[in-house]
Amino acid sequence: MRSVEPTSRVIFLNGTSSSGKTTLARAIQDESDIPFVYWGIDTLFQLIPPNWGGGRDGPLSREGFWYDRDRDADGSPMVVIRYGEVGRRMLRSACAAAAAFAHGGDHLVIDEMLLSADLLPIWMAALAGLDVQLVRVTCPLAVAERREQARGRDVKKGLARGHFHAVHHHGAAYDTIVDTSTGTPAELARTVLRRQQFAGKATPP
Repeated sequence: MRSVEPTSRVIFLNGTSSSGKTTLARAIQDESDIPFVYWGIDTLFQLIPPNWGGGRDGPLSREGFWYDRDRDADGSPMVVIRYGEVGRRMLRSACAAAAAFAHGGDHLVIDEMLLSADLLPIWMAALAGLDVQLVRVTCPLAVAERREQARGRDVKKGLARGHFHAVHHHGAAYDTIVDTSTGTPAELARTVLRRQQFAGKATPP
């Protein structure tokens, strides 16, 4: 994933819920000697009215975002975040808003859980011409579910399992892969930053 001319750095973290993305993003901010602005998927969700954001799970959430609850073969809960036309528009707007920081000259770390495969090309189009490092953030499912349980938010119980595989089914090659169960956030942040230091620029997949 290479482009032509380095400008702002963008570190794009993608992984399932409770995989450690937010902790890693904050560690990247702490460990870097240049300032990285943070943008996360929860940044968008905090801006959405509850009626459209899944918080109340009402009819309007089918236009925005809702939690699709199910169970897998062994009976474990699974939750997948779905979106309608309003939600898709908001996702596009979020990509443009986050990318504006980097196009304006700021370095950017993105904490994302791709809800569907077609969202990565939208992100890459918004980030076109920038130095993008695509990072797969992963950990064993059991670890993610322990973290999920520790958070104590029943509404999201099953999100880690629901997006565990699908979040990486986008067809693009990662520049860096980190397993957050294998090191401290600071150690993993330094690994990502070292890769970013020597990387060229990324282009859309």
